[in-house]
Amino acid sequence: MQENVPLAEFTTFKLGGPARFFVRVSSAAELQEALAFGEHKNLAVLVFGGGSNLLIGEKGFDGLVIKIELHGISAVPDDNGNVALSVAAGENWDELVAHTCAQGWWGLENLSGIPGTVGAAPVQNIGAYGADISHTCTQVEVYDRQCKQIVILSASECAFAYRDSMFKQQVGRYIIMRVYFALSTAAQPNTAYRDLSEAFSTHAPTMPQEVRAAVLAIRARKFPDLNIEGTAGSFFVNPVVSAEKAAALAAQYPDLPQYDAEGGKKVSLAWILDKVLNAKGMSVGGARLFEKQPLVVATNNTATADNVMQLKDSVIAQVKEKVGIDVDVEVRIII
Repeated sequence: MQENVPLAEFTTFKLGGPARFFVRVSSAAELQEALAFGEHKNLAVLVFGGGSNLLIGEKGFDGLVIKIELHGISAVPDDNGNVALSVAAGENWDELVAHTCAQGWWGLENLSGIPGTVGAAPVQNIGAYGADISHTCTQVEVYDRQCKQIVILSASECAFAYRDSMFKQQVGRYIIMRVYFALSTAAQPNTAYRDLSEAFSTHAPTMPQEVRAAVLAIRARKFPDLNIEGTAGSFFVNPVVSAEKAAALAAQYPDLPQYDAEGGKKVSLAWILDKVLNAKGMSVGGARLFEKQPLVVATNNTATADNVMQLKDSVIAQVKEKVGIDVDVEVRIII
Protein backbone atom coordinates (compact mmCIF):
# COMPACT_ATOMS: atom_id res chain seq x y z
CA MET A 1 0.00 0.00 0.00
CA GLN A 2 1.44 3.37 -1.08
CA GLU A 3 0.38 6.90 -0.24
CA ASN A 4 0.16 10.08 -2.35
CA VAL A 5 0.97 8.37 -5.64
CA PRO A 6 0.67 10.59 -8.77
CA LEU A 7 -1.84 8.99 -11.16
CA ALA A 8 -0.75 10.67 -14.40
CA GLU A 9 1.75 7.92 -15.18
CA PHE A 10 -1.03 5.32 -14.96
CA THR A 11 -3.42 6.95 -17.46
CA THR A 12 -3.08 7.24 -21.23
CA PHE A 13 -4.15 10.90 -20.98
CA LYS A 14 -1.00 11.36 -18.87
CA LEU A 15 -3.05 13.52 -16.52
CA GLY A 16 -4.08 13.12 -12.89
CA GLY A 17 -3.12 14.24 -9.41
CA PRO A 18 -2.22 11.97 -6.50
CA ALA A 19 -4.12 9.06 -5.04
CA ARG A 20 -4.31 9.24 -1.25
CA PHE A 21 -3.75 5.47 -1.19
CA PHE A 22 -2.65 3.27 -4.10
CA VAL A 23 -2.23 -0.49 -4.35
CA ARG A 24 -1.67 -3.07 -7.08
CA VAL A 25 -3.48 -6.41 -6.72
CA SER A 26 -2.58 -9.64 -8.48
CA SER A 27 -4.97 -12.11 -6.84
CA ALA A 28 -8.49 -12.34 -5.46
CA ALA A 29 -7.08 -12.47 -1.93
CA GLU A 30 -5.12 -9.24 -2.45
CA LEU A 31 -8.21 -7.58 -3.91
CA GLN A 32 -10.30 -8.53 -0.89
CA GLU A 33 -7.56 -7.37 1.46
CA ALA A 34 -7.36 -3.99 -0.32
CA LEU A 35 -11.13 -3.55 -0.20
CA ALA A 36 -11.15 -4.42 3.50
CA PHE A 37 -8.49 -1.73 4.06
CA GLY A 38 -10.64 0.81 2.21
CA GLU A 39 -13.74 -0.18 4.15
CA HIS A 40 -11.90 0.01 7.47
CA LYS A 41 -10.74 3.55 6.70
CA ASN A 42 -14.09 4.53 5.12
CA LEU A 43 -12.41 5.43 1.81
CA ALA A 44 -13.92 5.98 -1.61
CA VAL A 45 -12.55 3.34 -3.99
CA LEU A 46 -11.48 3.67 -7.63
CA VAL A 47 -10.56 0.53 -9.55
CA PHE A 48 -8.83 0.54 -12.92
CA GLY A 49 -6.51 -1.45 -15.15
CA GLY A 50 -4.68 0.32 -17.96
CA GLY A 51 -6.10 3.79 -17.29
CA SER A 52 -7.01 4.13 -20.97
CA ASN A 53 -10.55 5.37 -20.43
CA LEU A 54 -10.02 7.74 -17.51
CA LEU A 55 -9.74 11.49 -17.09
CA ILE A 56 -8.50 12.29 -13.58
CA GLY A 57 -8.31 15.87 -12.36
CA GLU A 58 -5.36 17.69 -10.86
CA LYS A 59 -6.77 17.14 -7.36
CA GLY A 60 -6.31 13.42 -7.83
CA PHE A 61 -8.42 10.94 -5.88
CA ASP A 62 -8.95 11.34 -2.14
CA GLY A 63 -9.45 7.65 -1.48
CA LEU A 64 -8.09 4.25 -2.42
CA VAL A 65 -7.03 3.46 -5.98
CA ILE A 66 -6.78 -0.24 -6.78
CA LYS A 67 -4.89 -1.19 -9.93
CA ILE A 68 -5.88 -4.61 -11.24
CA GLU A 69 -2.89 -6.73 -12.24
CA LEU A 70 -4.40 -10.23 -12.41
CA HIS A 71 -2.78 -12.32 -15.14
CA GLY A 72 -3.35 -15.58 -16.96
CA ILE A 73 -4.77 -16.88 -20.25
CA SER A 74 -6.20 -20.31 -20.98
CA ALA A 75 -7.82 -21.67 -24.14
CA VAL A 76 -9.72 -24.86 -24.83
CA PRO A 77 -10.28 -25.67 -28.54
CA ASP A 78 -12.81 -28.35 -29.44
CA ASP A 79 -13.20 -30.62 -32.48
CA ASN A 80 -15.77 -28.32 -34.07
CA GLY A 81 -13.45 -25.35 -34.48
CA ASN A 82 -14.63 -23.49 -31.40
CA VAL A 83 -12.21 -22.00 -28.87
CA ALA A 84 -13.27 -21.26 -25.27
CA LEU A 85 -10.94 -18.51 -24.08
CA SER A 86 -10.51 -17.40 -20.47
CA VAL A 87 -8.48 -14.26 -19.72
CA ALA A 88 -7.61 -12.54 -16.44
CA ALA A 89 -8.60 -8.89 -16.14
CA GLY A 90 -5.08 -7.48 -15.90
CA GLU A 91 -3.90 -8.81 -19.26
CA ASN A 92 -3.12 -6.21 -21.91
CA TRP A 93 -5.98 -6.09 -24.40
CA ASP A 94 -4.02 -5.63 -27.61
CA GLU A 95 -1.48 -8.27 -26.63
CA LEU A 96 -4.41 -10.65 -26.18
CA VAL A 97 -5.75 -9.79 -29.64
CA ALA A 98 -2.30 -10.31 -31.16
CA HIS A 99 -2.08 -13.70 -29.43
CA THR A 100 -5.47 -14.88 -30.70
CA CYS A 101 -4.69 -13.76 -34.23
CA ALA A 102 -1.33 -15.56 -34.17
CA GLN A 103 -3.17 -18.73 -33.14
CA GLY A 104 -5.56 -18.36 -36.07
CA TRP A 105 -8.57 -17.74 -33.84
CA TRP A 106 -11.26 -15.44 -35.25
CA GLY A 107 -13.38 -13.02 -33.24
CA LEU A 108 -11.21 -10.25 -31.76
CA GLU A 109 -9.18 -9.10 -34.78
CA ASN A 110 -11.36 -6.03 -35.51
CA LEU A 111 -10.63 -4.79 -31.99
CA SER A 112 -6.88 -4.56 -32.57
CA GLY A 113 -4.95 -1.55 -31.35
CA ILE A 114 -7.29 -0.56 -28.52
CA PRO A 115 -5.28 0.39 -25.41
CA GLY A 116 -6.16 -0.84 -21.94
CA THR A 117 -6.71 -4.13 -20.14
CA VAL A 118 -9.06 -7.04 -20.67
CA GLY A 119 -11.03 -6.22 -17.53
CA ALA A 120 -11.98 -2.80 -18.84
CA ALA A 121 -13.28 -4.14 -22.15
CA PRO A 122 -16.74 -5.32 -21.00
CA VAL A 123 -17.41 -2.14 -19.00
CA GLN A 124 -17.51 0.03 -22.10
CA ASN A 125 -18.43 -2.85 -24.41
CA ILE A 126 -15.46 -1.66 -26.44
CA GLY A 127 -15.99 -1.71 -30.15
CA ALA A 128 -14.41 -0.73 -33.45
CA TYR A 129 -14.76 -1.43 -37.16
CA GLY A 130 -18.07 -3.25 -36.94
CA ALA A 131 -17.32 -5.42 -33.90
CA ASP A 132 -17.65 -5.14 -30.15
CA ILE A 133 -17.12 -7.26 -27.05
CA SER A 134 -20.72 -8.46 -26.93
CA HIS A 135 -20.14 -10.43 -30.17
CA THR A 136 -17.69 -12.83 -28.49
CA CYS A 137 -17.99 -12.47 -24.71
CA THR A 138 -19.83 -15.37 -23.06
CA GLN A 139 -19.28 -14.75 -19.33
CA VAL A 140 -17.62 -12.34 -16.95
CA GLU A 141 -16.23 -13.30 -13.56
CA VAL A 142 -16.58 -10.49 -11.05
CA TYR A 143 -16.13 -9.70 -7.39
CA ASP A 144 -19.48 -8.42 -6.17
CA ARG A 145 -18.75 -5.82 -3.50
CA GLN A 146 -22.35 -5.89 -2.33
CA CYS A 147 -22.43 -9.56 -1.37
CA LYS A 148 -18.63 -9.81 -1.02
CA GLN A 149 -18.15 -12.87 -3.18
CA ILE A 150 -16.98 -13.91 -6.64
CA VAL A 151 -19.79 -14.59 -9.11
CA ILE A 152 -20.07 -15.48 -12.79
CA LEU A 153 -22.34 -13.33 -14.95
CA SER A 154 -23.64 -14.45 -18.32
CA ALA A 155 -23.38 -12.17 -21.33
CA SER A 156 -27.09 -11.41 -21.10
CA GLU A 157 -26.72 -10.42 -17.44
CA CYS A 158 -24.00 -7.97 -18.49
CA ALA A 159 -26.67 -6.04 -20.45
CA PHE A 160 -24.32 -5.06 -23.25
CA ALA A 161 -25.41 -2.14 -25.44
CA TYR A 162 -23.69 0.43 -27.64
CA ARG A 163 -20.65 1.53 -25.57
CA ASP A 164 -22.56 0.49 -22.49
CA SER A 165 -23.08 -2.36 -20.04
CA MET A 166 -24.46 -3.14 -16.62
CA PHE A 167 -20.97 -2.48 -15.22
CA LYS A 168 -21.08 1.08 -16.48
CA GLN A 169 -24.55 1.61 -15.08
CA GLN A 170 -23.66 0.20 -11.64
CA VAL A 171 -20.25 1.78 -11.17
CA GLY A 172 -18.36 0.45 -8.18
CA ARG A 173 -20.41 -2.65 -7.38
CA TYR A 174 -18.62 -5.17 -9.60
CA ILE A 175 -14.88 -5.59 -10.06
CA ILE A 176 -14.11 -7.61 -13.17
CA MET A 177 -11.60 -10.38 -12.56
CA ARG A 178 -11.81 -12.60 -15.66
CA VAL A 179 -13.51 -12.49 -19.06
CA TYR A 180 -14.58 -15.49 -21.15
CA PHE A 181 -14.80 -15.48 -24.95
CA ALA A 182 -16.03 -17.82 -27.67
CA LEU A 183 -13.74 -17.69 -30.72
CA SER A 184 -13.47 -19.83 -33.84
CA THR A 185 -10.79 -21.42 -35.98
CA ALA A 186 -13.10 -21.16 -39.00
CA ALA A 187 -12.63 -18.06 -41.18
CA GLN A 188 -15.21 -15.47 -40.16
CA PRO A 189 -13.98 -12.15 -41.54
CA ASN A 190 -16.07 -9.13 -40.59
CA THR A 191 -15.14 -6.51 -43.18
CA ALA A 192 -18.47 -4.75 -43.71
CA TYR A 193 -17.27 -1.55 -42.02
CA ARG A 194 -16.39 0.99 -44.69
CA ASP A 195 -12.66 1.34 -43.97
CA LEU A 196 -12.23 -2.44 -43.90
CA SER A 197 -14.37 -3.05 -46.97
CA GLU A 198 -12.09 -0.65 -48.84
CA ALA A 199 -9.00 -2.44 -47.54
CA PHE A 200 -10.35 -5.78 -48.76
CA SER A 201 -12.09 -4.60 -51.91
CA THR A 202 -10.11 -7.00 -54.11
CA HIS A 203 -9.92 -10.06 -51.87
CA ALA A 204 -11.32 -11.53 -48.67
CA PRO A 205 -8.92 -12.11 -45.78
CA THR A 206 -8.17 -15.74 -45.02
CA MET A 207 -6.38 -15.23 -41.68
CA PRO A 208 -7.23 -12.97 -38.73
CA GLN A 209 -3.72 -11.45 -38.90
CA GLU A 210 -4.69 -9.84 -42.21
CA VAL A 211 -7.64 -8.08 -40.61
CA ARG A 212 -5.51 -7.08 -37.62
CA ALA A 213 -2.86 -5.55 -39.89
CA ALA A 214 -5.50 -3.59 -41.79
CA VAL A 215 -7.11 -2.32 -38.57
CA LEU A 216 -3.75 -1.26 -37.13
CA ALA A 217 -2.92 0.61 -40.34
CA ILE A 218 -6.28 2.41 -40.24
CA ARG A 219 -5.87 3.32 -36.58
CA ALA A 220 -2.35 4.64 -37.22
CA ARG A 221 -3.86 7.10 -39.69
CA LYS A 222 -6.61 8.24 -37.34
CA PHE A 223 -5.31 8.20 -33.77
CA PRO A 224 -2.53 10.02 -31.93
CA ASP A 225 0.70 8.22 -31.13
CA LEU A 226 0.60 7.46 -27.39
CA ASN A 227 4.38 7.73 -27.32
CA ILE A 228 4.04 11.39 -28.23
CA GLU A 229 0.66 12.63 -27.00
CA GLY A 230 -1.89 11.75 -24.38
CA THR A 231 -5.31 10.45 -25.38
CA ALA A 232 -8.09 8.14 -24.26
CA GLY A 233 -9.04 7.21 -27.82
CA SER A 234 -12.57 8.19 -28.82
CA PHE A 235 -13.69 10.69 -26.19
CA PHE A 236 -17.24 11.17 -27.47
CA VAL A 237 -19.94 8.61 -28.27
CA ASN A 238 -21.67 8.62 -31.64
CA PRO A 239 -25.24 9.68 -30.72
CA VAL A 240 -28.24 7.43 -31.28
CA VAL A 241 -31.26 9.51 -32.29
CA SER A 242 -34.90 8.74 -33.04
CA ALA A 243 -36.00 7.81 -36.55
CA GLU A 244 -37.75 11.18 -36.82
CA LYS A 245 -34.62 13.11 -35.82
CA ALA A 246 -32.52 10.98 -38.16
CA ALA A 247 -34.87 11.80 -41.07
CA ALA A 248 -34.70 15.50 -40.27
CA LEU A 249 -30.90 15.38 -40.16
CA ALA A 250 -30.78 13.46 -43.44
CA ALA A 251 -32.92 16.12 -45.09
CA GLN A 252 -30.62 18.88 -43.83
CA TYR A 253 -27.35 16.99 -44.25
CA PRO A 254 -27.75 14.32 -46.98
CA ASP A 255 -24.13 13.14 -46.64
CA LEU A 256 -24.31 12.56 -42.87
CA PRO A 257 -23.54 8.84 -42.28
CA GLN A 258 -26.27 7.01 -40.37
CA TYR A 259 -26.46 3.42 -39.17
CA ASP A 260 -29.21 1.26 -37.73
CA ALA A 261 -28.95 1.00 -33.95
CA GLU A 262 -31.02 -0.18 -31.04
CA GLY A 263 -33.50 2.59 -30.28
CA GLY A 264 -33.10 4.49 -33.54
CA LYS A 265 -30.25 5.59 -35.78
CA LYS A 266 -26.62 6.10 -34.89
CA VAL A 267 -25.22 9.19 -36.56
CA SER A 268 -21.58 10.05 -37.16
CA LEU A 269 -20.51 12.68 -34.66
CA ALA A 270 -17.10 12.86 -36.35
CA TRP A 271 -18.82 13.96 -39.57
CA ILE A 272 -20.82 16.60 -37.70
CA LEU A 273 -17.73 17.94 -35.94
CA ASP A 274 -15.84 18.07 -39.23
CA LYS A 275 -18.40 19.12 -41.82
CA VAL A 276 -20.87 21.14 -39.75
CA LEU A 277 -18.76 22.67 -36.99
CA ASN A 278 -15.36 22.63 -38.73
CA ALA A 279 -14.03 21.61 -35.34
CA LYS A 280 -10.97 19.51 -36.20
CA GLY A 281 -8.08 20.95 -34.21
CA MET A 282 -10.35 22.95 -31.89
CA SER A 283 -8.31 23.50 -28.74
CA VAL A 284 -8.43 24.72 -25.17
CA GLY A 285 -4.98 25.11 -23.66
CA GLY A 286 -3.04 21.90 -24.27
CA ALA A 287 -6.10 19.83 -25.23
CA ARG A 288 -7.52 19.64 -28.74
CA LEU A 289 -9.78 17.64 -31.03
CA PHE A 290 -7.41 15.50 -33.05
CA GLU A 291 -7.01 16.72 -36.61
CA LYS A 292 -7.41 13.28 -38.18
CA GLN A 293 -10.37 12.16 -36.03
CA PRO A 294 -12.34 14.78 -34.08
CA LEU A 295 -13.98 12.21 -31.78
CA VAL A 296 -10.52 11.93 -30.20
CA VAL A 297 -9.14 14.40 -27.68
CA ALA A 298 -5.35 14.67 -27.67
CA THR A 299 -3.24 16.34 -24.98
CA ASN A 300 0.28 17.74 -25.03
CA ASN A 301 2.62 18.17 -22.08
CA THR A 302 1.05 21.53 -21.14
CA ALA A 303 -2.49 20.17 -20.90
CA THR A 304 -4.58 19.98 -17.74
CA ALA A 305 -7.73 18.03 -17.00
CA ASP A 306 -9.53 21.39 -16.84
CA ASN A 307 -8.48 22.04 -20.45
CA VAL A 308 -10.05 18.74 -21.48
CA MET A 309 -13.24 19.48 -19.54
CA GLN A 310 -13.59 22.93 -21.08
CA LEU A 311 -13.08 21.48 -24.55
CA LYS A 312 -15.67 18.77 -23.84
CA ASP A 313 -18.22 21.31 -22.64
CA SER A 314 -17.64 23.50 -25.69
CA VAL A 315 -18.13 20.59 -28.10
CA ILE A 316 -21.31 19.42 -26.38
CA ALA A 317 -22.77 22.94 -26.38
CA GLN A 318 -21.95 23.62 -30.03
CA VAL A 319 -23.39 20.32 -31.27
CA LYS A 320 -26.57 20.93 -29.27
CA GLU A 321 -26.93 24.46 -30.62
CA LYS A 322 -26.18 23.61 -34.25
CA VAL A 323 -27.91 20.25 -34.81
CA GLY A 324 -30.01 19.72 -31.69
CA ILE A 325 -28.30 16.51 -30.55
CA ASP A 326 -27.22 15.64 -27.01
CA VAL A 327 -23.68 14.28 -26.93
CA ASP A 328 -22.30 11.91 -24.31
CA VAL A 329 -18.72 10.91 -23.54
CA GLU A 330 -17.07 7.48 -23.47
CA VAL A 331 -14.41 8.42 -20.94
CA ARG A 332 -14.96 8.05 -17.20
CA ILE A 333 -14.31 11.39 -15.54
CA ILE A 334 -12.94 11.69 -12.00
CA ILE A 335 -12.74 15.40 -11.17
